[in-house]
Amino acid sequence: MSGKAKSKTRRSFGATAPPFLDYLKGILRRYPDGGQILKELIQNADDARATEVIFIHDERSYGTEGLWNDNLGQHQGPALYAYNNAVFTDEDWERIQKAGRSGKINDPNKIGRFGIGFNSVYHITDVPSIFSSGHLGLMDPQEEIFGDKGFLWFLNDPEDQESLMTMQDQFQPYRDIVLLVGKQEWSKIIENQYFPGTIFRLPLRNKASEISDNLYNSDKMVDLFDSFIADADLSLLFLKSVNSVSLVHISEDGTVNTRLEVKSSEPKEVALKQGDESDTEGLTRFKLVTLNSEEQKETKWLLTTCTMKKDKVPNLDVLAKKLSFLPRVDLAFPLDEQRDGSHGRLSCFLPLPNNESNKTGLPVHVNACFGLTDNRRHIKWQEEDQKHDEHALWNELLVKEVLPQAYVLLIQDAITLYQQSSFPLSSVYNLWPDVTQMRHKDKWLNVAVDVFHHLLNEDMAVLSLARDETQFIPLSEAVIPCNGPTSLDTLFAIKRTLVSCGENLVSLPANVLRAIEVYPHTNPKHVTPSFLRKVLHRSGVHNINKEDKLCILEYILSDGEYKELEGLQLLPLSDGSFKSFTNKEEDTALIDNKDFPRMLLPYCKNLFMRHDLSSTCTAHLKEVAKIGIFKVINVDKNHVVQYTRKHLPQDWKQTERRLVTWDTNNSHHPPLDWLQEFWRFLNSHFNELTFFRDIPLIPVSPLSGSQCVSLAKLQQKTTLIFQKRGQSSLPDQLAQLVTKAGGTVVRGNDWLKHVDLETYVLSPSPMSVMKVLMNLDFQHVISNVTCATKTAREELKDCLSHLDSLSGPEKDFLIRLPLFQTTTGSLVTAQSKQALVLTTGPGLAPQLPVPDSVIQCTTEADRRLLQLLKVNLLGPAEVGIILVDRIKQGACNSQDTENIMTWILQHGNILFSQNQSLKNRCKELRFIQGKGELKRASDFFDPRVKNFKVILESDFFPPSVYTEATQILESLLDLGLINKEADLTPEHLLYATTIIEKKKSEL
Repeated sequence: MSGKAKSKTRRSFGATAPPFLDYLKGILRRYPDGGQILKELIQNADDARATEVIFIHDERSYGTEGLWNDNLGQHQGPALYAYNNAVFTDEDWERIQKAGRSGKINDPNKIGRFGIGFNSVYHITDVPSIFSSGHLGLMDPQEEIFGDKGFLWFLNDPEDQESLMTMQDQFQPYRDIVLLVGKQEWSKIIENQYFPGTIFRLPLRNKASEISDNLYNSDKMVDLFDSFIADADLSLLFLKSVNSVSLVHISEDGTVNTRLEVKSSEPKEVALKQGDESDTEGLTRFKLVTLNSEEQKETKWLLTTCTMKKDKVPNLDVLAKKLSFLPRVDLAFPLDEQRDGSHGRLSCFLPLPNNESNKTGLPVHVNACFGLTDNRRHIKWQEEDQKHDEHALWNELLVKEVLPQAYVLLIQDAITLYQQSSFPLSSVYNLWPDVTQMRHKDKWLNVAVDVFHHLLNEDMAVLSLARDETQFIPLSEAVIPCNGPTSLDTLFAIKRTLVSCGENLVSLPANVLRAIEVYPHTNPKHVTPSFLRKVLHRSGVHNINKEDKLCILEYILSDGEYKELEGLQLLPLSDGSFKSFTNKEEDTALIDNKDFPRMLLPYCKNLFMRHDLSSTCTAHLKEVAKIGIFKVINVDKNHVVQYTRKHLPQDWKQTERRLVTWDTNNSHHPPLDWLQEFWRFLNSHFNELTFFRDIPLIPVSPLSGSQCVSLAKLQQKTTLIFQKRGQSSLPDQLAQLVTKAGGTVVRGNDWLKHVDLETYVLSPSPMSVMKVLMNLDFQHVISNVTCATKTAREELKDCLSHLDSLSGPEKDFLIRLPLFQTTTGSLVTAQSKQALVLTTGPGLAPQLPVPDSVIQCTTEADRRLLQLLKVNLLGPAEVGIILVDRIKQGACNSQDTENIMTWILQHGNILFSQNQSLKNRCKELRFIQGKGELKRASDFFDPRVKNFKVILESDFFPPSVYTEATQILESLLDLGLINKEADLTPEHLLYATTIIEKKKSEL
């Protein structure tokens, strides 16, 4: 350096501190107005080891006469007071005068006495004052009152004592407050020269100042108190000393009202300390927080304090020493509240502002001596612009190294306390982080994963057994319950089943299950359908109740591995029993559907699955049936046929009769609505009824719920016929005849319809009657036709006579039925018969010996029927021929001959004109007795010729039976009776002459 330079005057150079007001305004810009101000004052009280804090909003205004300085008059109005029951030390009085320099620097047990945070009171006031121990100090940063930064009164100074006692208006606010909070007289305090507490008086700013233009009125004070009340229940959680905070309001008229009182206490008898072998020192205890406001609320908290021991984390040790911070984390969890597990907040001994950055998504509140941002609203983190910030690094290390340890300790101690019946198991599991509440919170999610690592990968017994929830096992030994779209009923059923089978099932809520899923380094044993099936195969299902079986069935079906069901007796049938998944016939299980409902097979109801299975379970079982690996059957129309035939009521199957009795009151018989449903099924799925032959499906009378009904079987050779169908019907007598003959007449039930029905139940027609009779026992038909009334037989003949034609078998059948009468009235068949049509020509005389080979045809129905049967229809003339032939054959005695011939001759004018053959036969017939022999009519003379009577003897004339009626004589003339003299032969004349001569000689 040159000599010239050395000779110059020394000049100062360097940065200078800004004026205090500028510094203060900078703090206020960064530091928030609101409830945080009260929290700062509580922090200071806690550092001073105060146990009680009272905030008083006093709206009273005091006098301005007796003041230390007239400039103080503007500060005699409403004020905020902050009282605590600790006292200022000499060091405190010194420190509070050093703006922005925290007294915490070398004391890691203190939050920060009178540092930047205290200066936040200037949001409210311009002249804060402090009354504590032996002093009353008033601060005046603007230097407007005293011409200096403030003034300090000494309680042991006689001059100051006099002022404190005589300046009534100046110190009346303090007199009133110490009396309210300390229950002490002002004079006594001055006499003792000591106040055993601390009061901050903060006169509310009522006009803008150089410090701030933020004015405080009554409304803002209410907001200030409200913002604190919002976090009041959290404010005492992590404080070391303060256990009571009150908010008091004093109105202008002096009325005192306590808006809030929050108190905390720690039961000393319940505290768990961590063992010496751990890397941390830990303590878990309960804390009760009671909040009295408009209503009382008490919350029980579980608190854990965890401090990392020295030399365990070197980087942490270095920073702890350098920053005078404690490597400690506190966790608090509310035991009495139902929370969603995501309300966890950060605290730095007092809750940090309730904003998103201070919410962790954890179910616990986290407290630590965190490094905060300048405005004390946020925690510092190692972001791009703070990579080397020691406070940020400290926070990262706390969260990574200490917080997980504290969390694990909290859960372990919670398990111990639960086992001591201190709180329910749900509280233990509610402590576990819920990863679904930690989206976009990667830092805290990483903490959760670290916690999961310790809990799940270090064989910690943290999972409670379902069979005894007071016992805990590690994840490696546990069976994890299923987590998915499974109903609570199913979950409980699985739980009961696995517990009964001796499995180490653990009881876990959803958040713990998610924790196990999130943590990637474990391979736990989960409850799955496959796992449960294996357990059931091993242990059986006999001890499982019915409802649980249904839930378990649905679950073990859910993965579609149906083959693994083999042998499990879990198929639920409608009768409450369970069948096994096998291919055995006795394990048949039927599944109905809307097309084939179980109503179709009521006699198989015990083979059907339960109807109340869930849709999911039913869908799986239908798939099992579709695959066909077990005797599980999706019912279709063929199964209806098969099981209808196989499982008919025993009394129906055992009878050989065509009819069975259906008693709807018999539990072994189908219900009343079955039959119509079955016919709906038949109409929908079968065009032919062939598959249902020999099954009783035809009600022969109207259905009735109170009376038994006969059901007829469907048979190929049917004997069933409707009495009425459409416009056709059977006459009653005919219906009775058919019934007696063994047929079945079906009455009523108009709903009974099917395209193939008339194959089995015939419509009431002649052909149907024919078919029914032909399908019956022939001898029985004959017997009943013979015994039937004449009306019934006539109705039968009339019906059958309307047939269009007859086949060979039909003709053979009918011709052998005794439907016709002989002339003597006997019932005979038409077989080998001829029929006399009595509707034309002369009627037969009753005494005629007509042979039984001739039957009567008395009605038009007889005629039609006999024509169908190809029976030869005879008129009277033809019958006469038959009778003449019988005479000629010698089959008739003299009386029969006489009767026959008198009838023929009586009607000769008609008969001979109808049949020349009869006339010729009669001409040749020797039927008249003469001279001891039978002679022809032509051998006799007409007695009406007088000459004949004269010359001929009586033997030449027909007997009187043939001569009494003129018509007979006329008929005899047609047969050759001689009535003309010219017809006399020489022999006649010779004979006549001989007779005459003889008579003469006798004379």
